[in-house]
Amino acid sequence: MDDKQIHEFRDLYKKYQFNEESSIFSPLWHYTSADGLVGIIRDIPAEHGRLHFWFTRSDCLNDTSEGTHIMDLFLQICGDLLKQGNISQDFYDSIKSCNISAHQLINYPLPMSEDGAHNSMIDCVPCHAYICSFSLKEDSLDMWRYYSKGNGGYGLKLNPFMFDSYKDYKYSDYDENAIFIKICSYKVIYDDSEKNEMLNTIILDTFAAYQNENISEAEKADNAKHFIQFALKNFQFQFKHQCYSSEQEYRFVVYLPYSKPVSLKNELPSVKYRVQNGMVVPYIDLVVENGASYLMGILISPYIENQNALATTSDYLEHCEFYCETRLSKLPVRR
Repeated sequence: MDDKQIHEFRDLYKKYQFNEESSIFSPLWHYTSADGLVGIIRDIPAEHGRLHFWFTRSDCLNDTSEGTHIMDLFLQICGDLLKQGNISQDFYDSIKSCNISAHQLINYPLPMSEDGAHNSMIDCVPCHAYICSFSLKEDSLDMWRYYSKGNGGYGLKLNPFMFDSYKDYKYSDYDENAIFIKICSYKVIYDDSEKNEMLNTIILDTFAAYQNENISEAEKADNAKHFIQFALKNFQFQFKHQCYSSEQEYRFVVYLPYSKPVSLKNELPSVKYRVQNGMVVPYIDLVVENGASYLMGILISPYIENQNALATTSDYLEHCEFYCETRLSKLPVRR
C-alpha cells in the first residue's frame, strides 16, 4: 500500500500489521558474572537441569532512557516535519501530547463456559514490563569488560526457543494449574536513521488519514492520537540509544498485570525483590524446565587468569546435570 492509498484510519491498521515479536534462529548469548552463573544454574538437586533467568522491571534497568528514548525521537521528528511544512499545525497539536500508556493489550485464556463456548478475553490490562537481555554477539569484548568486574565472567550460549513453552500457550492448551505469562521477544534497533525513517513514515501516513477522513475534527484528532500511541507502544522496547549498539541486544519482555484479573484462574509469576546499585529492584525469576537441552555451551571470560577455571566450570555443569561444551574465550586481552 503506498501513501496515496491512505484514505482513512482503518487503512493504517491494514498497512501496519505490527509484528510484536522478532524471529531469530541463531544462538543467543547471555553474559553474566560468576555469581550470576550459579544463580542461573543452581546447585540444588531439585533444580538440576533447569535454568533460571531474572527479568528486571523495565524502569529499574541501567539504561535510564529505557522505554522513553522513542518519545524523544518522536517529538523531534514531529517538530522537524512541522517546520518543513509536511504536517499541519492542527495535526501537530493533536499528536504532540501522545504518550506510551502503562496499558498493554494482553489476551488471557479463560476456562470454557458450561455450553462449551470460550468466555470473552481480558484486554488492556495495566501491566509492568520485565526484561531479560541477551546478545547476538559471540565473545564480545565490550560485554566481557562489563561483566568481568574482578569476579570473572561467563557467556552462556542458548537456543533462542527456550521460552517457547510460555509463548505458545493458547486456548487449546488451557490449563488452570499452569503459570501464565505474556512474553514477547525483540531484536533491538539502534540505528537512528532506521528509527527515524520508521517513525517519519508512520507520522506522514497518519497525517494522510487525518486529512482524508470525512469525520469531525475532534474525531480525526482522537483517531490520529490513538494510532500514533498504538505505533509507539509497539516499538517502545525495540528502540534503544545507539551508544549501546555494540551489545547487539536481543531481549525477552514479560508483561505482568499489576494485579491478578478476577476471571483468571491461573497463577501469575510472583514478583521478587533484590538490592542492586543501592536500590530495591523488582524482578521475576522465570524457569526453563528442561534447560539442559537449551544450553548449548559456556564461554569463559578472557579476564579470568586462573587456569583451573575451565575444569571447575565443567565439573560444576556436570554436577548440575548440564552436559555442554565449555571453552575459554579466544580474545587476546591485557589483564
